[in-house]
Amino acid sequence: MEAAWETSARLRADPPPLDSAPADERPPATRLSRRALAGGLLAASVAAAGVGVAWSLIKDVRLYRTRVGEQRTVALDDGSRVRLNTASAIEVAMNARERRVELVRGEALFEVAHDTARPFLVDAGPAVLRAVGTAFNVRLRNDIVELTVTEGVVAVLQNGEAVRRAAPHIPAGGGAVIRSGAVAPTELGDEVLRQRTAWQDGVIELEGETLGQAVDEFNRYRSQPILIGDARLSTIRVGGRFEVDEADKFLTALQSSFPVEAIRSADGSVMLVARN
Repeated sequence: MEAAWETSARLRADPPPLDSAPADERPPATRLSRRALAGGLLAASVAAAGVGVAWSLIKDVRLYRTRVGEQRTVALDDGSRVRLNTASAIEVAMNARERRVELVRGEALFEVAHDTARPFLVDAGPAVLRAVGTAFNVRLRNDIVELTVTEGVVAVLQNGEAVRRAAPHIPAGGGAVIRSGAVAPTELGDEVLRQRTAWQDGVIELEGETLGQAVDEFNRYRSQPILIGDARLSTIRVGGRFEVDEADKFLTALQSSFPVEAIRSADGSVMLVARN
């Protein structure tokens, strides 16, 4: 649709130049025949018609998103609720047969209203997650999907397959790491469950993560990143509980506990190097 729109826009914005030179003096390469012009206008009208048809097909799809550092709760028409974490986006489409949400990017907690007549499906990367009367957290991490189930049961489908009983079912207190062609269920303890869902309280919990992992977590909430300038620092293990906007407090604690120096750049980013 974007390509079609841009094509018609270019035709409007960049019409063929008017040339006052006689026809026999114009270079052949710059001539624009009536047939070519008519073809271009026809293409533009078809493109515009295509855009109209496409918009009519997706008019019931709603987009919700958050900016970097923002969190938002969305109440859906069926009574379900979706909590969006920082820099996240979902598309919601509901009809009489099913309730469907696509996690476009980021992370979201889904609290699903019970409705046996309409399954609740979440498209997340290569997986489709099916739940009824369930609460679960989904995070897109690079090329994997991280699922955490806090209530009920979630069935994991892949590659757009139809709902089947053979699909892996993840119960409350469990999770899964999903990648195209593979589902790895995991049993999560209370500590891991709390850590994975701490963002809902605006908190980052670190329990022995590497410095590289900790920096990645804080960067999710920052417009200007923290960078590790010395790769040797990446394996340092860190812990603590911080508000999502307390990166400065984290850096202060880091420098007081390890031989690390935080150097601030003019653009607001921070580089971590080994302290001599």
